Amino acid sequence: MTPTPMPSEVHRPAHGDAPLEPVERLRTDSRPTPTPRRSWWSRLERFFFEQRVPYGMAAVRILLCATLLCVVLPRWFHAREFYSTDGAPAPLADNYGWMDFLPIPSGPLAVALMSLLAFALISALIGWHTRLSLGIAAVVYPYLNMLDCLSSMTKYSVISSHALLLLALSRCGDVWSVDAWRRGLARRRSLLDPAIRWPRSPIWPQRLMQLMIGIVYFGAALTKMQTPEYFNGDQLLYWLMSNVNNDNPVGEWLTLTPWILVFFAYIAVVWEVLFPFLVWQPRGRLWMLGIGALFHIMTTLTLGLFIFPAVCISIYFCFLTERDVRRALRLVRRWRRRLKVRPALRRVQPAIGAAFGRITAQLRGRLGPATYAAVAGTAVVLGLIAEYALDPYGLRRPEGPYALQPLSQEEVARMLSPSPPIRHKDKLVAFDVGTWMISELMVNRRTEFRHGEYALAQVRLAPPHEDLWVECNLHDAEDRVLDRVGQIVTRSMTRASFIYRLTNALEPGVYQLVCRINGTEVARKAFRLHGQGWLPATAPADAEPPSAQPLEHIETVSR
Repeated sequence: MTPTPMPSEVHRPAHGDAPLEPVERLRTDSRPTPTPRRSWWSRLERFFFEQRVPYGMAAVRILLCATLLCVVLPRWFHAREFYSTDGAPAPLADNYGWMDFLPIPSGPLAVALMSLLAFALISALIGWHTRLSLGIAAVVYPYLNMLDCLSSMTKYSVISSHALLLLALSRCGDVWSVDAWRRGLARRRSLLDPAIRWPRSPIWPQRLMQLMIGIVYFGAALTKMQTPEYFNGDQLLYWLMSNVNNDNPVGEWLTLTPWILVFFAYIAVVWEVLFPFLVWQPRGRLWMLGIGALFHIMTTLTLGLFIFPAVCISIYFCFLTERDVRRALRLVRRWRRRLKVRPALRRVQPAIGAAFGRITAQLRGRLGPATYAAVAGTAVVLGLIAEYALDPYGLRRPEGPYALQPLSQEEVARMLSPSPPIRHKDKLVAFDVGTWMISELMVNRRTEFRHGEYALAQVRLAPPHEDLWVECNLHDAEDRVLDRVGQIVTRSMTRASFIYRLTNALEPGVYQLVCRINGTEVARKAFRLHGQGWLPATAPADAEPPSAQPLEHIETVSR
C-alpha cells in the first residue's frame, strides 16, 4: 500500500499553474540573509565620523564657558600683577630651563588680553560666532596660564584648555546658540522644541573629548597605584585636615574616622580604571557618570574644591546623546503640563512675542562679523578704561603707587634666625585606643573594656620627623606607672601600634595610657576596665571617661 504523501512534502498545483517546490525548501530559502559583519575599520570609521546632532558638545560649551568665567572674571582685577612685566609673573617654561619661551606682555596688554578672554567666553557661552570665540579662548587662556605657574596653571586649567580646543574644532555652535537662531533654525520656536531639525555633523571632536576624560582618569589611577600613602589614607587625611583650597567642614569631620578614607580611596581607583572601558556601554555609562558626578561633588564638600569638579562635570555632558535629549524634553513637557505652565504662557506669549520679534528682526541682520569685531574691541577698551579708573595698584595716586612697608628689626631677626625645633607634641597627629584596625587605621575607639579583651593603642605622627623613641605607658588612677614599653619609630614611619591583653592581673577601675616621645609626655588617654561579666552599654563609643586609656602590654607593632 502506497503511503499518502504529507502536505508538507508535496503540493498539487492547480490546473495551468507551474509546479511548486516543496514547502521545506521554500522555508529554507525564505530565511533572512545574515548581515555581513562589519570590519574593525568600518566600525572605527563609524565611531568617529558618524553624523549626529552635537547636543553634547553644545552642553559642554555652555557649562564650561560659564565655569571658566567664574575664574577669569575675579582674576581680571589681578591681570597686571599675574601676567605682565609690571607684576611678578612666573612662567611655566622657566622651570624647565626655557627662558623667554613666551613673551610676557606689558601691564595694559595683559589687561586687554584678559578682557578679550572674558568677552570670548561670554560669546561662546551664548553661541555668537561660536567657533571664532572658542578659538580666541583656546589660545589666550592657556597662554595666560603658562605665564603664572603659581596659581593659574592647575589641573583644571590644563583640562579646560584641551576642551576649548576640541570645542573650537566641533560644530557645537549649530545647537542652542545665537548662530543657530541667526540661521533661522529656532526663529519661531523654542530652542528646546523637538520639532527643530538641528544640523548634523561628524562626531569625532566629541569622541576625542570622551577619550580625553577617560585617559585623564586612567592616568590618575596609575599615579595613585604608585603612591602607597594614598592607599593607607595618609594623603587624604592630611588634605582633609587643611584648608589649603577652601573651608571643608565635612572633610574635617571625616578625619575622625580615617578608615573610611581607605574605603573611598580603593573605590576611586577602581572607578577610574573602569571608566574608560564601561562608559561606552549603555548601562555602564549611567553608572560611571553618576559615580563620577558624586565623586566630584564630594570633593567640594570634603576638600573645598569648586572649579575642578565643575569643569569635570561639564565635560561629562559630551556623553549626551540624541536619545537622552529626547527623554529630557519629554520629561520637561510632562512637568510643564502638570504645573500648567503652558496656559499661563499662552496669555502673555503674544505680547512678549510681538515685542521680542520686533527687536530680533532688527538685530538678526546686524550680528555679523563686523559687529562681532566692534563689540570685541569695545570690550577690550572698556576693560582698559575700567582698570585705569580702578587703579588697583595706586599708580596715579598723588602720593605715588602703593609700596611695601619695611619689616621691624625684631621681625627681620626672627625670620633670619635658625628655625626653632619642632615640639614633640606638634609631631603627634592622633593617639587612639580601640580593638581593631583596617589598613593600619583605627576603626573603633573604645573607652571601656573588660577582662580578657585585647586593646590596641595607636600613635600617629606627622611627617617629616626624625627617628623617635615612642613610649606607651600604663598608669593607674593615681598616676602610678604600672607598665612601661616603647619602640623606635624611624623617620620613614608614621604609625606605631601597641597591642595589650587585659588580664585579671588588673583590678577593675580607671587606668591611663600615657604617650611619650623621647621622654616627653605628649598625650594621655583614659579608660575604664570592668570585670568579666560586664557588657558594653549603648552609649556612644567615643564618649570619654574622666581619665585616660586602658591596656597591659603584649607586643608592639610598627608601621
